[in-house]
Amino acid sequence: MRIVFIILLLAVSQAPAKAQSFQDPYPVESLASVLGQLHYLDFACEGRRSQTWRQAMVELLAQEAPARGAYRERLIENFNTGFRRLERRRVRCGAESELERERLARQGRALSEQLRRNYLD
Repeated sequence: MRIVFIILLLAVSQAPAKAQSFQDPYPVESLASVLGQLHYLDFACEGRRSQTWRQAMVELLAQEAPARGAYRERLIENFNTGFRRLERRRVRCGAESELERERLARQGRALSEQLRRNYLD
């Protein structure tokens, strides 16, 4: 699997990664959800022009599921579900959104680390 770019993208966060004892059975799908949540935060707080996390999802799809099919549809659905999850919570921009970004960065780093261990070690 070609997940190196996602590992690098999420590793740039300054939030320290917690040791993860839980092994997510579907880490790429969970990562798609995290990207959707991050996209919502940028969309809500930075405006419609902010497409950083949506573009990361496009790259994830290109690497992990370039052809149409059930797996690609699951990844897209997880991204959209993540977006809608935060949209329903109505996270406020400012301190609340920054805390949420930090939480998502930790979650993304843990998933990226799991993928690295599973596929690159």
